[in-house]
Amino acid sequence: MNGYTHMIVGGLSGAVPVAISLAEKKFGFSLGSEHVYYPALGILPAVAGSLGPDIDLPNSKGGRAVRLFLKSAITLFGALSLIFAVYLCFIDKLIRPVNVLFPALAIFILVCLVRLLLPIARHRKGTHSGLALLIILSPVLYIIGYMSANLLTNILLSIWFGFCIGWISHLAADTFNRKGVPWLYPLDGKFYRIANIVTGGKRERAFRKVCVVVFSVVYLAILIYV
Repeated sequence: MNGYTHMIVGGLSGAVPVAISLAEKKFGFSLGSEHVYYPALGILPAVAGSLGPDIDLPNSKGGRAVRLFLKSAITLFGALSLIFAVYLCFIDKLIRPVNVLFPALAIFILVCLVRLLLPIARHRKGTHSGLALLIILSPVLYIIGYMSANLLTNILLSIWFGFCIGWISHLAADTFNRKGVPWLYPLDGKFYRIANIVTGGKRERAFRKVCVVVFSVVYLAILIYV
């Protein structure tokens, strides 16, 4: 799929939590803990995240801008989380290192590996895999599991979670593409697909229209039944 299609699907996906929030008449909703997701803050990040997996294609619409954003964001988050963990463990002495420092260190190592591997990444391989998706989701899991809930962490959580929604939408959309997506890479190099849509063709334009209709029905159903 091309960048235009991914941005549309990403934006439509990011708006689903907004519909849920409107149906429940709340500005945000819980993610299973004290942390709150503000869906309105996640729409634009979802559009950006929808271009994220194409960072392995530097000359693509998504590759140039999102590669720079993602490399900066994951490095900054990894460094800050490590500093925060050290502060909690050794300065405030609030939490044992095994509870905070080790997970933060693991995430920091992961994001460093991502940065090192980006220049040699092959298109539709690592960044389009389920493993990459887990790495992208790890900051969300870390915030929910190890950081105290406050306005700042909830805002950060909302922005990054919106980015993750867009990333997932990209993989889902590419699953309808002729080439498919290597969901199990590197364990399995097989490309999985559920349709045979050619990038830039008439079927892709039809796919965009179908997505708008389907998501509109989803929004309406949420507003009526939730």
